[in-house]
Amino acid sequence: MSLFINLFVNGVILGLLYATIALGFSLVLGVSGVLNFAHGVLFALGAYGYWVLKDFMGFWPAMAGATLIVGVIGVVVERLLVRRVYGEDPLFGLVITMGFAMAIEQVLHMIFGAAAKTVNPPAFAQGVLFLGDMMVPYYRLFVALCCVVVLTGTWLVLNNTAFGAIVRAGMYDSEMVSALGHDLPLLRTAVFALGAMAAAFSGVLASSIWSIKPGMGGAFLMPSFLVVLIGGLGSIRGTVLGGLIVGLTTSLLSLVIPRFVDIMPYVIMAVVVYFWPRGLLGKQNILE
Repeated sequence: MSLFINLFVNGVILGLLYATIALGFSLVLGVSGVLNFAHGVLFALGAYGYWVLKDFMGFWPAMAGATLIVGVIGVVVERLLVRRVYGEDPLFGLVITMGFAMAIEQVLHMIFGAAAKTVNPPAFAQGVLFLGDMMVPYYRLFVALCCVVVLTGTWLVLNNTAFGAIVRAGMYDSEMVSALGHDLPLLRTAVFALGAMAAAFSGVLASSIWSIKPGMGGAFLMPSFLVVLIGGLGSIRGTVLGGLIVGLTTSLLSLVIPRFVDIMPYVIMAVVVYFWPRGLLGKQNILE
């Protein structure tokens, strides 16, 4: 029973992290209609940026610095590459962002090498919390708290500010946003930058749970895509629900059918999309 509870808690924490990673992917796809396959490498850039900065600046400044730097990189990528494919076939966006991701992954490989790099948790989050038979590292609780803050803050911004109203309107009909006098290119740039920052922030959090390596972004890209498909595009609640489903499935099924853990999220995604093409709580299909 204690093993089940430990796996359940770890599944919830993993699900919240997946939801935070998928948050930017969902926002960019909703507002711009671009399948941003560079999202994974932005996640990796956040982790590497933190790894480089932490010894000079400490935990909090390095976390903020890496997140902001990747946000600026996101603006450059959107302006120079992604903007060219707005309104085109979604396949163009997928190809151009995938090409960028593959190029940056090779650059990371050349600069930092193929060897995985381990990062210790910050001093204030080291140690383990014991609750009876349950054992949870303090750092994982810190990660869960950060994810809840980011997801809740994003939900509050989207539902209680003028900017959030424009973003939500852009998810339904981006051309209508432009027709109403709002600067649609600026909105798309801002959302892409926020998505890049969310990916980088997640990369910083994940760096002390898993090792840092050039291909780490690809390992988290597909789970993020599954989270969006399961939870539904344009819904923060759907993103959280999708993240928890993927996280809990991955964690709990390792106790029962460990050989099939990796494919079960895909099976769940297929079932959800078959019966709910817009996802469980989505407002629109990703192809609409």
